[in-house]
Amino acid sequence: MIMSFLSRGGKAARERLRRARILYLATEIIVRDNMFLDTNLKSSDVAKAIGTNRTYLWQALRERGFGFQEYLSRFRLCYFIENASAFSGMQGMEIAERCGFNDKKALNKYLKKAIGVTFTEYMKWNAKRRKPT
Repeated sequence: MIMSFLSRGGKAARERLRRARILYLATEIIVRDNMFLDTNLKSSDVAKAIGTNRTYLWQALRERGFGFQEYLSRFRLCYFIENASAFSGMQGMEIAERCGFNDKKALNKYLKKAIGVTFTEYMKWNAKRRKPT
């Protein structure tokens, strides 16, 4: 039944499905293995881990409207936000590296783009939020 459904969709539908599967597998392995925390992670590393090549991974990402670094930055930002309280007292560079960013500037750039605040602003807000009143 599935094959007849796919064959009716034509080649374009099968290609979209293949790209969606690649992105699903990439996301699954990146999260499961915390690959996004590696500051030196390359698209070829992820592609190899899911049994494809980086060209197919790039195509899947482009179809969703972003590149590999932006894709990784989403995981890294989520990790930063989820763990910001544990990072209090640490220097920005150390926090950025623990989250998979190459430096504080990269963390700051993606944080500002995603939620509209700088690293310093976010850490101040987070510290205030944690204080008992």
